[in-house]
Parts: sequence; C-alpha cells; structure tokens
Amino acid sequence: MTSDHDFASPAEERLDTHMELVRAEPPAASQALARRVFRTLRWQRLLVVPLRAGAALAYGLIQGVRTLLGGRRAR
Repeated sequence: MTSDHDFASPAEERLDTHMELVRAEPPAASQALARRVFRTLRWQRLLVVPLRAGAALAYGLIQGVRTLLGGRRAR
C-alpha cells in the first residue's frame, strides 16, 4: 500500500514541511486568536435567542397586517 506522500505535489510537500514546523512550535498569536474567537462566539450566542424572538415577532406582525389588509395568502 502506498502512503499519501508518494503522490504529493511539490506544493503539498512544502505545506507538510511548514505544518511540521508549526506543530513543533505553535505561534503565541494563535492563543490570542483563539481567545478572541471564543469571546466573539460567546456574545453571539447570547444574541441568537433574542434576535430569533424579534424576527418571529416581526414576521407575525407583518402577517397580521397582511391579513388585515387582505393580501394574498402565502402558499
């Protein structure tokens, strides 16, 4: 059976070399990036429920106005 490196292009081999270097000594900036990503994830998760509720309320109001004004039925 052949390994993946038997058919790797020169670009893939260079990428493997770079990835080995990063794995051996990860940059310190990656930890700061991970903290920022998770902080953003937390506040976005807090906003999801109120935004969905607001969207559902707005949709209901629009459908109510449409019904009162005799608009076409949604199919």
